[in-house]
Amino acid sequence: MLRTVLANLRAHVGRLAATTLAVVFGVAFVVGTVVFADTARQGYADAYARSAINVDVSVLPADTGETPALLPAASLAAVRRLPDVAAADGRMVARLALLNRDGRPVTNLGRVGYGIAVDGDARLRPYDVDGRTPGPGEALLDTDSAERLGYRVGDTIVVVDPEGVRHRFAVVGLLDFGVDQRFSGQSVVGLPAAVLATLTGVDGYEELAIEAREGVDPDRLAAAVSAQLGPGVQVVTGEQRRSALIAEAARWLDGFRVFLLLFGVVALVVAAFVIYNTFAVLAAMRVRQTALLRCLGAKRGQIFRATLLEAAIVGLVGGAAGILLGIGVAFGLVALLVGQLDVDLAVGAAVVGPAPVVAGLVLGLAVTVVSAVVPAVRATRTSPLAALRDQPTGPTGRRRRVLRAVLAGLVGVVGIAATILGVGESDPNTGAVLIVLGGVVTFLAVLVASPLFIGALCTVIGAVPARLFGTPARLATANARANPGRTAITTATLMIGIGLMSVFSVVLSSLSTTAARQIAGQFPVDVIATGLRYGDIDPALPAGYADALRARPEFSAVAQVRAVSATVDGTEVRVGAVDPGSLGALVTPSISEGTLAELRPGTAIVATSRTRLGATPVGATLSVVGSQSTLDVRIAASAVALAPGAANLDLLVVWSDLESLAGDAPDIAVLAKTAPGVSAAQSLAALDELADEFPLVSAGSVADLRSDLESTVNGILAVVAGLLAITVVISLFGIANTLALSVVERTRESATIRALGLTRGQLRATLILEALVMAAVGALVGLTYGLVYGAILSGKALAGWDPVVVVPWAWFAGIVVLVAVTAALAAVLPARRAARASIVAALVDT
Repeated sequence: MLRTVLANLRAHVGRLAATTLAVVFGVAFVVGTVVFADTARQGYADAYARSAINVDVSVLPADTGETPALLPAASLAAVRRLPDVAAADGRMVARLALLNRDGRPVTNLGRVGYGIAVDGDARLRPYDVDGRTPGPGEALLDTDSAERLGYRVGDTIVVVDPEGVRHRFAVVGLLDFGVDQRFSGQSVVGLPAAVLATLTGVDGYEELAIEAREGVDPDRLAAAVSAQLGPGVQVVTGEQRRSALIAEAARWLDGFRVFLLLFGVVALVVAAFVIYNTFAVLAAMRVRQTALLRCLGAKRGQIFRATLLEAAIVGLVGGAAGILLGIGVAFGLVALLVGQLDVDLAVGAAVVGPAPVVAGLVLGLAVTVVSAVVPAVRATRTSPLAALRDQPTGPTGRRRRVLRAVLAGLVGVVGIAATILGVGESDPNTGAVLIVLGGVVTFLAVLVASPLFIGALCTVIGAVPARLFGTPARLATANARANPGRTAITTATLMIGIGLMSVFSVVLSSLSTTAARQIAGQFPVDVIATGLRYGDIDPALPAGYADALRARPEFSAVAQVRAVSATVDGTEVRVGAVDPGSLGALVTPSISEGTLAELRPGTAIVATSRTRLGATPVGATLSVVGSQSTLDVRIAASAVALAPGAANLDLLVVWSDLESLAGDAPDIAVLAKTAPGVSAAQSLAALDELADEFPLVSAGSVADLRSDLESTVNGILAVVAGLLAITVVISLFGIANTLALSVVERTRESATIRALGLTRGQLRATLILEALVMAAVGALVGLTYGLVYGAILSGKALAGWDPVVVVPWAWFAGIVVLVAVTAALAAVLPARRAARASIVAALVDT
């Protein structure tokens, strides 16, 4: 039997090529994910090992769960006095605002960047310096900010201290932090420690880095440092500190790897359908061969094992090739993340350990063998007498169809019930999970039932081509519906890939549109100005900024949002108010319960997105203790967001109540509407002029906010589409493989219709149109499923935000066109082979 299996493989290499490729792509995705994660993790390890090569001991403030206190200069002096210490340096870091070339502060999510001390021991630096150590009037700038803002060595930069005073420095070098996530996206200015302390008021270090003398054990030195400094500090070895930094930097990799592996599982499932279909067709084609083997004494067990052995060889070959391709997939994932999501990665040589190699071989073997079990069992049922007669393949019996319908119905009821429960669930997160589970089960019911409706669907879809292309189209439709089980398995692969892609596209498009509408509703303004954030509390804007903005002719309306800190039952909260002329006009809270009209003196609107007050129902009464008075307020409404530019607000009260609570409260946000006829460039120029007088203000346009949101969503959608594209590719291999095997299976049938007058071109057109019909069926079912469940999931996931369900018709049309073109291309080779066959030779019974 082994010789028979090997002979079959040699004789039918071409027939199994597409199946092997399906295994290759499925395994490559999984292996590539593991290799990517291991390579990225090793890149982080190498980067941190390089940046702290001489650090043997690290001292950190004690972890108290609150903002840690700084280590005083006396601690550094005490460490330096230890005899086993070769060098010690303090890492001084403080928030420091950098201005761009237009004189406006550089921020990230409203927060200013950092200043760091760079005149310490060069051997203990956690960064690389391209240049020299700065002296008085000089500074270093991080490479990312220099590139983004257009600064070079020799240029002059301007920083602003917390009092609003500008300070100029000449750039004498660039800082490179590699993959260190601490300063990711933030501007970093390197200054002498004394200058940094003067500008920011920082009076200590966030970390002490220590190098041991030669021959001193780091653990022994750590114990000595701990004894020297006493309680209140954390003392760890350099290796422990590097491991903690690597774990923190690579923390996102674990979740992202699981995310990618889910797509890998989908790819393997799709590959399993292709493998099953291939061996099912091969089993049907080899009925006579199998029957002859039975006549020669082969037992059922031998036939079963021979089929599985053939599958195992295909799986091992595909798994081995998938491992090699997986390395390329890993670097493709790097390009996808860096190009679409701007993720910082330190990637060197690929790290291919034993785990991905073993996993690739095991997955290739397991998926292929398991998928071939059912065809192998069917092959064992072949009677020896089958060698004497034809074995037509056709629809299954009535009883089997009834059982399939009942099973699909039961599974569908479970899926729909879970979906309905999810829609009715009050908690959006729980509801979304139930909907996803319900969607998976419902899709399984669709796959189970597909052989029952696939024939009718082929007839409907093929009706238009039949009118346009005549006989080839009618034959294509008849061929597609002749064996509904086989067609269902072939199209199921496309249903899965396109269905998932459609769900994601509907959800992300709905998210983007809903967010844009929320921005337009809450921000019917063009400019939002806030103070520079040095911490988590919304900072106060400079006095007079709102009046200065009102005095500019470029703006027709200006709104002020004020806030103060207060307490409710001992819990600190933030209470805000909007000036009376702007509330309901320029500023409209996103009300989820109640109405804005109910906000009157003695009432408040509570933010549902804040948790400091816990569950505060509408109608409850709270006692708010301010700096000047205590105010009892009744909760009149709740809102997802209370005011733009003030994300930390817990309560919104009327203007007069805020004044009585805390007196003359500061502005934390100022919003402005541009005057009619004023362009975006003119309004930005006006803001630049105000920046000269008010440097501690971060002002930006709402249009930029919308653009950033759209760009982010499009980037995520591109990543998801790229990840799911592999399932579509495997699906197309399945279509090509099914057609190629069908060409061999229908050799006599094709010869007969050729003899009856069908031309070579018409036969080629028949097979290409058959591929298009199957692709259209898969795309239609997948898109319909994606539209339904994408809309349901969007409505629940965005509950509370007045969701707008958006169907990206252009995206759907693009998917259909792409699938149609690639399906037609996949059918070209099988069609050419069928057309080249000789009529006489094909009619000879071999």
